[in-house]
Amino acid sequence: MAERLHATNRHGHYVKTDARPKLFEEIRKYSRKHGDAHLALPVINVILMHSNGEIRLVKRGDRPENPFMWDKSVGGHVVTEDRSLSRAAFDENARKEMMEEVGVGHVTIADDDLHYHTLLKSDSHQPGQRALIRMIDHDPWHGSLVRVRNGEPWLKRSNVVVYAGVFDGPFQFLDGEAVDHRAMTLRALKDDVEENPWRYADGVRILMQRYFYLLKTH
Repeated sequence: MAERLHATNRHGHYVKTDARPKLFEEIRKYSRKHGDAHLALPVINVILMHSNGEIRLVKRGDRPENPFMWDKSVGGHVVTEDRSLSRAAFDENARKEMMEEVGVGHVTIADDDLHYHTLLKSDSHQPGQRALIRMIDHDPWHGSLVRVRNGEPWLKRSNVVVYAGVFDGPFQFLDGEAVDHRAMTLRALKDDVEENPWRYADGVRILMQRYFYLLKTH
């Protein structure tokens, strides 16, 4: 049975629930016809950094969206029965996607920035064994251009919660979403995205625009 996803409006309010393929097709057709989507899909994005300040990217596999492009560390749709889309639902899916996509099973999600920086400086923090992240943004009407192989790009809207944090341990690609990874300085990434945008999923351009200075003080 296909996963069922919730869809929300530009204000993040619940609109409907439907099977994932059917909902995607509806939104994709509408976006290509009208130049913008009419519904957003709840998703999580996780930006992981090394303790040395480098950002960790993954290379997408042969996927329907943005195939073989470099992307943020982790991303995925929120699958939940909770139509209110509470913070807990996003947190739960962030943990799930981190395990499924990059094999990170030990994750601490800080309550807020103060809690995060307190944990980051504590003697118990072990970045090589456990990821430490916190929520840095919630955008109920996030827009990004989706590139597809042999098809017309379309504008996708996401009700996205963005997390960022530190993890120095290895990535393990368990579900085929990603096939490779690399780390680079924020400045090098920002410059390369500007010079070679076709190498990156559109979300990487957006995160560099929105969170560059925040991530420099991770």
